[in-house]
Amino acid sequence: MNRESSRDTVRSRLLRVTGDNRFNPVDPPSVQAPTPQASDPVPKQSVQSSPFEDIGLPDPHLQDIQTWDAHSLDTHSLDTQFQRTARSHTGTRTSTARTRLQLPGELPERLREVDLKLAAERASAVDAEELAAYLEADGLGDEILKDRYGADGLFDAAEMLYRQKGTGRALDHVPAPATPAFPWHMLPRGPLYLLPGLAGLLIAGALGKAAESAFILAAAFGWGWTMTVAGVRYAEPFAVPGRALRTTLLVSAGAGLLGGAAIAAALGGDVLIGALVGGAVALSSGAAGVLLSLGQLGQFAGAFASPLLAAGIVMSLPSRGAALFALGLLAAVPTFTALNVTRPRGSLSASLSTLRPHLPHAVYGWAMAAAFVALSLRIGTWPLLPVILGAGLLEAGVWHAQERLQVAARTLRTLPALRRVGLPTVLLSAAGYGLALGAGVLLLSWLRPLNLNLSLLTVALYSAALLLSSWLANQRRLGFLTVVWALGAAALVLGLPPPAFALFTLLALLFPTLHTLSDPRSYR
Repeated sequence: MNRESSRDTVRSRLLRVTGDNRFNPVDPPSVQAPTPQASDPVPKQSVQSSPFEDIGLPDPHLQDIQTWDAHSLDTHSLDTQFQRTARSHTGTRTSTARTRLQLPGELPERLREVDLKLAAERASAVDAEELAAYLEADGLGDEILKDRYGADGLFDAAEMLYRQKGTGRALDHVPAPATPAFPWHMLPRGPLYLLPGLAGLLIAGALGKAAESAFILAAAFGWGWTMTVAGVRYAEPFAVPGRALRTTLLVSAGAGLLGGAAIAAALGGDVLIGALVGGAVALSSGAAGVLLSLGQLGQFAGAFASPLLAAGIVMSLPSRGAALFALGLLAAVPTFTALNVTRPRGSLSASLSTLRPHLPHAVYGWAMAAAFVALSLRIGTWPLLPVILGAGLLEAGVWHAQERLQVAARTLRTLPALRRVGLPTVLLSAAGYGLALGAGVLLLSWLRPLNLNLSLLTVALYSAALLLSSWLANQRRLGFLTVVWALGAAALVLGLPPPAFALFTLLALLFPTLHTLSDPRSYR
């Protein structure tokens, strides 16, 4: 029976009992026909069930309810009636100790959802028993109301809802959530991102120019592929999608081998060395993405500790054999660690259909990596070191900004009010991230000579653009973002000055940011 038919049934039964279209209480028992004596013959009638029997109340309670409604509801009579009716019930009625005069608006937080759904019925209900019937018709029994909604049972919930009649306070009450704290615990993720790249760079430097080019290509591939890995991981939020994540490792190894061999052949270098470097670096990047997406920061650091140590030995004592041994460690240790944490098979299949929905994230990441590589060729690698070390701060800033937007969505009810909170939240987050990385460039300039005028402005503007881009990526603006970063990389290759590139990229991302903040879905 659906909800509408149940509601009609309840109202028709109440009409048969009360005889009043407005569901007013019937006259007091003193003006009704006398009850027949036990010795009087009982006329034969068709069997009809009382609506109070249908919802678990004995018929004698009907007379108590009618007497209660006929009297004035002062505090003393209300408390007395609660005690009398509670003693007459044998079902799941609330106990006398539990009964009290509850003020309107005093509802458990989860029961407000039920109050919202029953607002119309609550406004016209004759008594709490009618609301109890509606609750049962909606499939909300004693166990559900106890376990999920914080009530003591069906009748306890009905009485609490009935006391909201004519007030609307429960619907208008909006809890004030606490302001979320900044996720400082995410900051170590930035230095961790540096470990696989640093180890691969030191190893490739000892194997020649072609190996270095293969490393750059594999590292750029890993930048985008880790975004696909994260998407696959969160496609199954309640379990580790082991088979699917292991498939991402297989794809990264194959892509690195082919890409490294191709670029080594194009440069006239050793194809085998190029393939080995490309495959090892791409495989370690894929394993790093798996470990980070699963939050295994400790195992991540342990997995790259031995390859980084071996790379340091290769840098101090260069030799081809030591470099190949370190390269093997870089490929094997992180991979075995990632395989160990993905032993639960998960329900996601190891197929292209699992990876396909997340490939746009990879394309977006590759466009960003291309712009980063082109920018590093123009201003050098050292000025961009704060960008790598600040990757954890980037994730924390985007996370915190979105949390504040969610708080605004729970407390504000109009789009203009949301925009007044959303605009400064996102824009100030981008500005703060740019200033933080600019300060990192200043600190780095004390340790190593840099072209400060060029590097400081470029990195500050570029960092602010990165935060806006990351926030927009969470809002599914991947196509637009891919085009912006691809055009920016091409402009850098064609000779656009780095500060102009950073400024134009920031301005290009500013308009879609303002437009996206006008969509209420951005505050979810």
